[in-house]
Amino acid sequence: MDMYPVLPVPQSGTFYEYAPKMMAFEFNGFSSKKTLVFIGGLGDGFATLPYLPALSTSLNKIGWSVVQIYIRSSYIGWGSGSLKRDAEDISQLVSFLRSEAGGKREKIVIMGHSTGCQDTMQYASKFEQKSSTKANGYILQAGASDREAALGVGIPLEELEKSVELAKTMIAAGRENEIMPYEYCSSFLDCPISAYRWNALYSVRGDDDFFSTYLTPEDHAKTWGKVNEPILVVFSGSDEFVPKSVDKVKLLDDWKSATDSKYWSPLSKPVPGARHNVGVGSEKGALEDLVATVTKFLEDTF
Repeated sequence: MDMYPVLPVPQSGTFYEYAPKMMAFEFNGFSSKKTLVFIGGLGDGFATLPYLPALSTSLNKIGWSVVQIYIRSSYIGWGSGSLKRDAEDISQLVSFLRSEAGGKREKIVIMGHSTGCQDTMQYASKFEQKSSTKANGYILQAGASDREAALGVGIPLEELEKSVELAKTMIAAGRENEIMPYEYCSSFLDCPISAYRWNALYSVRGDDDFFSTYLTPEDHAKTWGKVNEPILVVFSGSDEFVPKSVDKVKLLDDWKSATDSKYWSPLSKPVPGARHNVGVGSEKGALEDLVATVTKFLEDTF
């Protein structure tokens, strides 16, 4: 989730066409053999995250470049998309970056914000990587349950369940790619959303359901248990899309327990005072804390 009305600050950098009509943006025109690939959340596009300029500047200083990917789910494209499709797009960028044309990058770490975290986990735990599409590490920032977020912002459970039941009925009838009724789409992020994506986002254990509190160790074993590269998880400590009843430290411990200890970064933590996108409303120092944590993870691990 995301959908912030952010006015991007002008940025300099380099655009790459990593596949036909598919673009990626490298901040500051700084290219390196070590590259962070950044994936935004629902509704995000180029430079819409408030912390990206500061993060790219910090990482450039330690020899890392930052490349933000445009995927078919960027901006409002997510409504008709899927995590599987996103992973395919990400793999094309990784393959490009490892090629001669893309700079023959040697270390590639994937970082997701919000639903970009689901994309990152999809890539880490379910996508079949090849040598040309392999990632060397992962970072999750503000991963959250879409179902619990919807309930947390006041959507009645009965209304949510009614909408999920409609989506399931449409899918069963072979209409998974048809758009849900306007009455639902206008209430949930005001974007055309297919029956498939609706069910993926809002049903219990739907395809997008990686971070809900009701998931069991058996569920986590199928996702976190499949991670086989270093991973850093940085929660937003004051995330408005995570219900206040959620114990973020316990949730992190649950994920840590399911992950091979040699891959879980001890730097993983909730960032105190950070809102979902570490933007407006975040406490002073939250953005700097996030940037410093990500920088230290990359510097110490790679």
